[in-house]
Amino acid sequence: MSENLNNMNNNDNFTNTVSGVERVSKKKGKKIALISGITAVALVGGSFAAYNLSDFVKNQVNLRVMKPENYYAWVTEENSKNFAQSAKESYSKAYDKMQNGQNSNVSLKYTASDDFRNYALTELLGEDYANSDDEESKMVTDIINNINEIAVGGNADVKDNAISGGFFASLNGENLISGDIALDYDNFDYFLRVPELTEQWLCLSMGELMSEDNMTAIENVMKNPTDYLSPEQLEDMIIRYSNIWNESVEDIEVEKKESVEICDITVDYTVLSVELTESDLVDIAGKFIDEMKNDDVLKNIAVSLDACTEEEWVSELDSMLEELENEDTSNNDVKLNVNTYVDPNGDIRGMRLFVEDEGDIFFAMGKDGDNLRGEFSVSESNEDTVIAELYADENDGKYSGNIDFTVNDSGESETVSVEFTDYEVVNEENGFFNADVTLVIPDVDPIALDFSSDGNSQDISYNINFDGKDYGTVTLSMSASDGADVSIPGKDGSFIIDYAMDSAPEISDYIPEENMNSFIYNILVKIGFSEEVAADGADDITSEIYYDYDEDIDWDDPYTEFDYDDFDEDFTYDDIETEADEDVWNPDEEGMFSSGDIEDTDNAVDGQALDWAEMQKDEEYQEMVDDIIDNANSLRESVE
Repeated sequence: MSENLNNMNNNDNFTNTVSGVERVSKKKGKKIALISGITAVALVGGSFAAYNLSDFVKNQVNLRVMKPENYYAWVTEENSKNFAQSAKESYSKAYDKMQNGQNSNVSLKYTASDDFRNYALTELLGEDYANSDDEESKMVTDIINNINEIAVGGNADVKDNAISGGFFASLNGENLISGDIALDYDNFDYFLRVPELTEQWLCLSMGELMSEDNMTAIENVMKNPTDYLSPEQLEDMIIRYSNIWNESVEDIEVEKKESVEICDITVDYTVLSVELTESDLVDIAGKFIDEMKNDDVLKNIAVSLDACTEEEWVSELDSMLEELENEDTSNNDVKLNVNTYVDPNGDIRGMRLFVEDEGDIFFAMGKDGDNLRGEFSVSESNEDTVIAELYADENDGKYSGNIDFTVNDSGESETVSVEFTDYEVVNEENGFFNADVTLVIPDVDPIALDFSSDGNSQDISYNINFDGKDYGTVTLSMSASDGADVSIPGKDGSFIIDYAMDSAPEISDYIPEENMNSFIYNILVKIGFSEEVAADGADDITSEIYYDYDEDIDWDDPYTEFDYDDFDEDFTYDDIETEADEDVWNPDEEGMFSSGDIEDTDNAVDGQALDWAEMQKDEEYQEMVDDIIDNANSLRESVE
């Protein structure tokens, strides 16, 4: 063919000029051929570039040229690769944060209102509290009216295998109590101190409670998780186990542009359908278990955590495989249907798993213009039992709508809704966002929450409103930032409580009584109690904390002046008789009393004129007798 073309180019008959046609020289012809060749290469290369760069083009090409089984495998593999890559990156970032350290802060603040103060005073003192001249009532009124803001919170620096930070509680911006904490997971030592009480650290040493093997395993998991599972291994595992599924399913049906209803919109998806018998499912389960048995990563994690030995790991999974081999798979009438919904870009947007007339699980996401919809439902025997529906409309990158959660039970249904306005993600890594959210629960006033973020922190505010009254605002604030400087105090100089000790030390050995008294006094004064009341309260509370029962009671010989054994010899309950020679008090065989042992007898016990029968008919009297008998029995047991 090329020879003929050469001959044609060399033929003199084609060198003559044809009237009206400009002759093309050989040199110019070569240039045109070169341009044509470059254009052809560009077109082919551009097609490959478009295929590689455009998910839409790639998916559409593969949908049309691949066999159904190959297309199904390609779609699931591509999606699993994307998921695996995302999981790898998230895991890697989390590990890097742990290595570099992270600082977190959280606080919960309540801002009081006049309606709250009025409500609190009315509940405590009554409707006419404002006109009370009672000193105690006035003091309570001053305390409640003094409440403007109450807050609690804490912060923590986390790095490697340690945590350090602090906590606080404040009133109107003034600290009531603050403390420092530190956790050393290398040795399982926990440190705590309240500077207002003492500067000395309290150390709870729990290392002795842990066996050396268990402690080492837990330490390694917490300190070096990537030694057990690296980001690359996580990615590989997701892909490997996804491929087991891809390679196991056959007879795929492909339905292009099938209409799928999601809430109130209809979207066109490619639907990939597979039907699995009981035998198919057993076979697939066997492949997964076999992969696990030979999975060195999973095996190493289990062995390193002392969950089992290598031999036990293999033996257990072999037993599971043997059970599967003995499964009766003769019934192939019941089939599991799996539908996978794929959008034009090749992304999986949902699935449906169902057994006809038995159970159905459906979940899907879709978008029609600015309308984003999502649906999740679980049904049994064609009756929906759980439904979650997302309705969201996009406007300038923000979403407004609602999420409805419905539960159907025995023909009755109840729906809880989460309504949101102007939802937008501000910090994707930390999950911070802006939105106005309202929780709607049947028979309960709506709960309105305000989510606000500047990118570095997240605030969640709840304004408490009932029956048209404002009872104040609760605000939860959170923040997180990279980098941390953890400081763990030394055990030398700390007050150590070792769980291996025979007995716990006394609090007075750690905190002097006068420090505790002063600490409590200052808190009561800041709350609003008078100095006199605060002093009395501090004394009472301190006395209770430091009360030494051993000084008042000799537990070795608490009843030296009253010997119950001698008492029993001199005084037998059976000897108490009525004038009718009837026993009034009859302890049972174990020496216990009961109200039924009081006989209906007149003029009993030393001739006292007591009508026992009449008195026993009185309920209050009977309750009093029962209490006396219970106390007598308790006293007798304690003495014995």
